[in-house]
Amino acid sequence: MPYRNLMLIVALMLLTSCGHLKKKSVDSSEPPKLLSPKVKKIWIPSKMKDGGLEWEEGHYIYRIERGTTWSR
Repeated sequence: MPYRNLMLIVALMLLTSCGHLKKKSVDSSEPPKLLSPKVKKIWIPSKMKDGGLEWEEGHYIYRIERGTTWSR
């Protein structure tokens, strides 16, 4: 009789563990994608510095307004 109870307990544990594994399976939907960052390009004009001793050439600076994010 104790052997029969033990086998019943083991069988129930196996069935419940298999059911638990099915619930944890990976979702078949597509993974989220990366969205492009929002960047602002700003022109800085040429200018003289230090009373005419330095010349700074015109150039662009890039300001990141929103970084890369994941889609939902």
